[in-house]
Amino acid sequence: MALNVRRRRYLGRLAGYAVNPLRTRVRTMVGRDQRYSIGGQPVVLPPAHQLPFYQHRDPTYDSYAEALVRRIASIVGHVHVVDLGANVGDTAVGVLEAHPGVSVTCVEGDVGFLTYLHTNTSGYGERVQVLEGFVGPVGNRRHYRRAGGTGGFQGGTAQDQAPVEEWIRPAELLASVPRDRTLVWKSDIDGFDIHVLAEHWERISSACDVLWFEYDPVATLGDRADVGRLIDLLADSGRVVHAYDNLGRRLVTLEAGVPVRTGLQSLTSWLHQQRHGHVTVPYLDLWAVTPTLAAALAEPTG
Repeated sequence: MALNVRRRRYLGRLAGYAVNPLRTRVRTMVGRDQRYSIGGQPVVLPPAHQLPFYQHRDPTYDSYAEALVRRIASIVGHVHVVDLGANVGDTAVGVLEAHPGVSVTCVEGDVGFLTYLHTNTSGYGERVQVLEGFVGPVGNRRHYRRAGGTGGFQGGTAQDQAPVEEWIRPAELLASVPRDRTLVWKSDIDGFDIHVLAEHWERISSACDVLWFEYDPVATLGDRADVGRLIDLLADSGRVVHAYDNLGRRLVTLEAGVPVRTGLQSLTSWLHQQRHGHVTVPYLDLWAVTPTLAAALAEPTG
């Protein structure tokens, strides 16, 4: 009996879960970089980077945002993305290829990723600025450690890692970006996305039309009360919030005010339940958009 499409995809995923760790181990042992394409643009990825595997398994993973940024740029003309946790430049290349009116400031503190970031964005000239450093400070965590294609901050002391002493502060960062275009705050900073937004809300929210960030209330670092604080700040801001799951699939749109507050409270409880059972959606991507831009995005395309 012939396998249907769903069954074939399921079996393909199972095979990928078995084979991918071995391939990753071999590439890492021999130090072989990966050649990949994002938006038609060739990029170089570290041996252990998992983007090709994830996007083969789930094509919307880390790529759905390109269509959203393209839509915003087509409305406003010029968009500048402040890319915190730029990693190897995969997101930057995706949005730069999405529309010629997009420019990016990439912020990355991991020296192992910076070489790839510079290489992958070198062809975009003045459309890209790379800042080397971490945005913070971030609670009492000071020691950064890389793990495969990502990284994170450690608590306490770390014998094999030097502590981060100098930080790029949000106010300084936003003062260095163009002010004549729509600003998108894109944040993927290893568990501190909620903390940084809650701590620096007034400066970030007043400058940026779009707040696009990883929402992981279960594994958030810093003050645990930041989750509730950020929910209240988003609800009171008048922004419309679009929620996507960790694979880039759209879940829900929360209208401004009470729907944002109650919706995010419900989603937060749901994410906690996910972690306590069989994990399928560990975190969300949230896009909090100003009322003016939300109204423009809601209009049908011509």
